Amino acid sequence: MRITVTGATGTQGGAVARLLTERGHEVRRMTRRPNSSTDVYGDFDDPESLRAAFADADGAFLVTPFGVPAETEVRQGKALVDAAADVAHVVFTSATNADRGTGIPHFDTKAEIEGHLRGHPLWTVLGPAAFMAAGGPVALPIPADLKLHVVAPEDIAAMAVLAFEQPERFRDRRIDIASDRLTGPEMAAIRGTEFVEIPLAEAERYSADLAAMFRHHAEIGLDLDVAALHAEFPEIGWHSYANWI
Repeated sequence: MRITVTGATGTQGGAVARLLTERGHEVRRMTRRPNSSTDVYGDFDDPESLRAAFADADGAFLVTPFGVPAETEVRQGKALVDAAADVAHVVFTSATNADRGTGIPHFDTKAEIEGHLRGHPLWTVLGPAAFMAAGGPVALPIPADLKLHVVAPEDIAAMAVLAFEQPERFRDRRIDIASDRLTGPEMAAIRGTEFVEIPLAEAERYSADLAAMFRHHAEIGLDLDVAALHAEFPEIGWHSYANWI
C-alpha cells in the first residue's frame, strides 16, 4: 500500500512511517521541507499541496500539531480531512476520550475534527493516552496516588499500521488506546528517579490547556479499559512502562 503520513518528523508520525516501511509499504512522509526520496511536500495551510501529497495514496495517517491556537488546529485538521477525500482509508490520531466533551481545549479541537472526518467513506480514529517519557524526574501536576494512562509511541504506530492492513476490522471505529496505567511514583521508581507533584496553579501558569487536562484526569479520570483493549488487539504486543523504559 501507498500511505501518506503527516507529522512524519514528529513522535507519532515518525513511528508510523518507520513501521509502515518495515512492513513493506510505500511511505510518503509529508513535510514542509522534503529532503529524501520518500518525502513529499505538504503545508497544512496550503490545500493544493495537501491534495498533491494525498494523490494516489491508498491510506493517510493524519496528526495535527500540538500547541497551535485552537482555531488553527481545527482549520488545519479539517483541511487535511478534505484533502484526503479520495483516499481509501484515513486514520486520524486524536486523544483519549476527546469525544466526551471534556472541556480540555486540545481535546475539544480534535473532537471537532473527528466530527468532520465521519463524512469520509472509511475512517478510523485512534485516541492515544499521554505519551510515555524517559529521563529526569517525573514531575506532574497529579496526586501521587492517581494512576495515569500512558502509551508507547510504538504502540500507536502498531495500531495505525494494523488499521491500514485490516481496514474492515477498523472501519468507522473510534478506539482509545493506552499501553499501561500507573502512578507518578511508580513511573519514577521504574526510571530510578523521584516523583515531584507540581502544584496545579503552577501548571496553569505554564499552560492553561495542559492544566485543564490534568485537572480532568484528577477529578473525573479517563474511561479506558486497558485489559479489554489489549485482549482485543493482542498482536500489538503492548509495552508495559517498565518494558518500554
